[in-house]
Amino acid sequence: MSEQAPTISVYRVENPSIPAVPNGTTSHEDLIGQWFSLNLDAALVYLRKATQTFGRDAAPADGGKLLIAHIPVDQLDGMHVYNSAIASRMDVESDNYLVPRDGSVSIDAIALDEVIGDLRGELGNINRYQEARGRVHAVVGELAVNQ
Repeated sequence: MSEQAPTISVYRVENPSIPAVPNGTTSHEDLIGQWFSLNLDAALVYLRKATQTFGRDAAPADGGKLLIAHIPVDQLDGMHVYNSAIASRMDVESDNYLVPRDGSVSIDAIALDEVIGDLRGELGNINRYQEARGRVHAVVGELAVNQ
């Protein structure tokens, strides 16, 4: 029996049903869907953007997900944004990692509709956001215990 290499989790909140328009400064068409953070709370800042639309026709949106990628510890540094020829020239956070979405990295998805669906469209309220954040933390904690 071979021993599995130790991994570290990185996080991303997204909603594939809400189009992302790359601007070249903070996002890039070649890197869509690859931005992850070591810090769960940093990823959860995007809860509101993943659970509602904005503007004149703002409405709650289905399909938000929390992604948890399990990166082998010895590969993590190589995925840091500063190692990307594209991202290193962009306005990026220092805790961002680019995780390939080609199946080479194990990624768990948690459907946010099931966890915080009743709060969609209300996360501009700090109390509702904190409630949503707490629920997501609880689910991630359960996942960690069961792995």
